[in-house]
Amino acid sequence: MPNGYDGPVMKLKSLAIAALTIVSLHAQEKPAASPFEDNKDPSAAPADPYRESKAVPATPASVLNAVISVCYEDFSLPLATAAKLQREQLADSELYARITAAVEKQTARQETFVMLRGKSGQKSVSEGVSEFIYPTEYERPVLPASLGVAISPPEVKDAATPIPDATKLKDAPPPDSLTGLRMPAIGTAFDTRNVGVVFEMETTLSDDGKRVDLRCVPEHIDMVGRTAWGQDISTTEMPAFESRRINSSTAVQINRPHLLGTMNRPPNSKVDPDSANRVWFAFVTITLAKP
Repeated sequence: MPNGYDGPVMKLKSLAIAALTIVSLHAQEKPAASPFEDNKDPSAAPADPYRESKAVPATPASVLNAVISVCYEDFSLPLATAAKLQREQLADSELYARITAAVEKQTARQETFVMLRGKSGQKSVSEGVSEFIYPTEYERPVLPASLGVAISPPEVKDAATPIPDATKLKDAPPPDSLTGLRMPAIGTAFDTRNVGVVFEMETTLSDDGKRVDLRCVPEHIDMVGRTAWGQDISTTEMPAFESRRINSSTAVQINRPHLLGTMNRPPNSKVDPDSANRVWFAFVTITLAKP
C-alpha cells in the first residue's frame, strides 16, 4: 500500500480509542464503591447475606406474658395391671383415661396432686415438706481417766498412819451410775433434708402457643427410721430416707396428659411393704391460665 494510506484499518483504531476514552471519563464521574469504606448512600449499599441470616424474629407478646399452669399427678397400680397397660402401647391421653377410670373403681390409687403456675421461661417450685435437721459429724465421747473410792481415813497430825479399809471397795458406785462424769458423742456438724413432696419446673411456650418445652423435677422424700452406730456412750444415730425422683426434659402438648415415667418405691420399702407389687405412674397436664 502507498505511504499515508488512511483506509478502514485506521478508522477502526480511531473508533476504539474513542470508545476507551468515553469509558474512562464515565468511570471518573462515578467511582465504584469501596468495600473498605462506609457507603453514605443506603440505596447503593450491597446486601449483607450474613447479617440477614442472623436476624431473629420477634417473640410475640402473648408468649412472653403467658401464664402456664402445670398439674402433676402420681398414680399407683398393681404390677400386673401396669404391665398389661404397657403391652397395649396406649397413647398418653388414653393411658391417663384408663388409670383415672381405675381410680374411680378403686382398683388404682391416686397418690399425689400438685398444681403449679409460672411464666414462660421462668422457674417455679412447689414444696410441701418438713425440714429435718440431723448431725453428720460427732465429737468423740469422753470418760474419766480414773475412777475409784477412798478406803483410807484421812491422816491426823501426830497420829499413826491409818490402815486402809478394803471393805469399802464394795461401796464403789458402778460406772453406769456416774452419768455426770461421762460425755457421750455430741454432734458438731449438721445437715437439713426436706421430707415431703417437692415439684420444680421450668416452662417455655412455643411461638404458636400449642406446645410447651418442660423441664421438671418431682421428688418424694420419706423418713423411714434411724440407723444406730457404735455402742454405749459412743452410740450415734443417722436418719434413713426413701426417695423417689424424676428429672425430665420433654415437650408437652397443651391440654393433653403427658406421661413423665414411673417412679417406684424401693422393693423393700418401709413406707409401703407391698411396694414390690405396685408401679407408680407420673403425669403432667399443661394448660394456659385464663385471664
